[in-house]
Amino acid sequence: MSYAHLWNSISHIEQSLGVEVVRAERGGARGGRAVLTKEGICLLQQYSRLESQVGHFVNGKLVREAHVEEKPSLSFVGSHCIVVERLLNFLHSKHTKMTYQIVNVGSLGGLTAMMLREADIAGIHIFDEETHSYNYPLLTKYSLSSICMLIGGYTRQQCLMVRRGNPKKIKGIDDLLRSNVKLANRNLGSGTRILLDHKLRELARSEGIDFAKLAERIRGYGMELMTHNQVASAVLSKRADVGVGLTPVASEMGLLAIPFAVENYDFVVERRRRNPYVGEFVNLLSRRAFQRHIESTTPGIAFTSRSGKILS
Repeated sequence: MSYAHLWNSISHIEQSLGVEVVRAERGGARGGRAVLTKEGICLLQQYSRLESQVGHFVNGKLVREAHVEEKPSLSFVGSHCIVVERLLNFLHSKHTKMTYQIVNVGSLGGLTAMMLREADIAGIHIFDEETHSYNYPLLTKYSLSSICMLIGGYTRQQCLMVRRGNPKKIKGIDDLLRSNVKLANRNLGSGTRILLDHKLRELARSEGIDFAKLAERIRGYGMELMTHNQVASAVLSKRADVGVGLTPVASEMGLLAIPFAVENYDFVVERRRRNPYVGEFVNLLSRRAFQRHIESTTPGIAFTSRSGKILS
């Protein structure tokens, strides 16, 4: 099973059930890993029992039917973004025969999918601490600049998401250090996580302590979730007091947004655009009518003169 299909399947399961079935754990001396949650183990056990019962029913033998999923017309892999969902829905309404898949595995996951030729488009928002710029340096670092190019997207407002009324009176990043505050974090490799860690490193330097020690003081720092919606759900269900994510997601989920940064969200595509729908995707980014519609309906999103243009 491909990397992209695997994470897309897991994402669909978690969205359908409303619970986390796979949890990513931070690296360290033994390295990072992904493990089944209690709910994931329970789901697997129930599936195995059901499969066994079906096998006994069909002449006492387990009959497996080969299932090959048809490859979608357009595959998007990368960082979760509500604008991407609306953009692809718009393209689908225009080209009804077009099928697409969205695999939300974070920005670095998107770059990995481009390297493995498992994606037509990757959505990324990675802050490079060396150059203090977004996205462009990553193509060189991951040896993708010869085969891929960067297309300008839009800016997004990153925020701390809290419940209405802000019960813990959270005002900024430094409040994450409080012992009575629990964080819902994003997964390693996501642009949001990279940005948060950059802000925390700045805070660690101002406090005169090591970053790792500062991170240990944050309750929930290791609660790594794959999408902004999962983070928002954790805050809504009171599994966390605050989550790091996007202003439009906070608004859509009925949470209060406390902005802390504005970032560039861009797209990586192959230089040889063999898929015609990639060109349609890029052209739509440039249309002012579409841009105005998104800006008027999606708080925290803004298009610029870079939108839809080749940046590298």
